[in-house]
Amino acid sequence: MKIDVDVDQLRESLLDRAGSAAGAGFPAAMLDVADIEDESPQELLARAECEGLDLRDFAVDDDYGASYDW
Repeated sequence: MKIDVDVDQLRESLLDRAGSAAGAGFPAAMLDVADIEDESPQELLARAECEGLDLRDFAVDDDYGASYDW
């Protein structure tokens, strides 16, 4: 199944996760923040899959924001 992913939304989510980890006492997560900011879309997808994120949560809606098939 092909999913069109909103890369900007994915990047923001990954940055939020890494920033939260850094704030919770894992300062090495700041290195992840720097990496995430510079990663290509393909690298972001690979990171998201490694972290167990569901890429469907970042899918681009082609039907003006409707989230259900009516």
